[in-house]
Amino acid sequence: WFFHRLKAGRPIPVPNSGIQISQLGHDLATALLAVLGNEKASREIINISGEKYVTFDGLARACAKAGGFPEPEIVHYNPKEFDFGKTKAFPFRDQKAKHALGWKPEFDLVEGLTDSYNLDFGRGTFRKEADFTTDDMILSKKLVTQS
Repeated sequence: WFFHRLKAGRPIPVPNSGIQISQLGHDLATALLAVLGNEKASREIINISGEKYVTFDGLARACAKAGGFPEPEIVHYNPKEFDFGKTKAFPFRDQKAKHALGWKPEFDLVEGLTDSYNLDFGRGTFRKEADFTTDDMILSKKLVTQS
């Protein structure tokens, strides 16, 4: 999602202030293996992510760094001011703890993003083309707060 916008030279729309905390996991296969046969994972919804926290704005900047792009233009918006229908305007939501699996990530944030960029997006093997429809709705609004 971020790489598509960076490569296209577009601003990155980020909901609200952009200081929301998130985490990102890259080596999820090992965590998923830890779920198999694990009683602690039974009947649980578990979010799996890296150990370091990052803000949504920080993630946009880390993606730029990982892909070798210049510092991104980040545009903040209030999602309540838009009707995106069923289309997702932003790919992340708040995360929950992962401690029940006893899993430790192998990649830090920028290493994982660099690996994703080099092995997927950078090679053109992403699953689908970017859809900038919701971005355009956000960017066309006159009272968008920019950072």
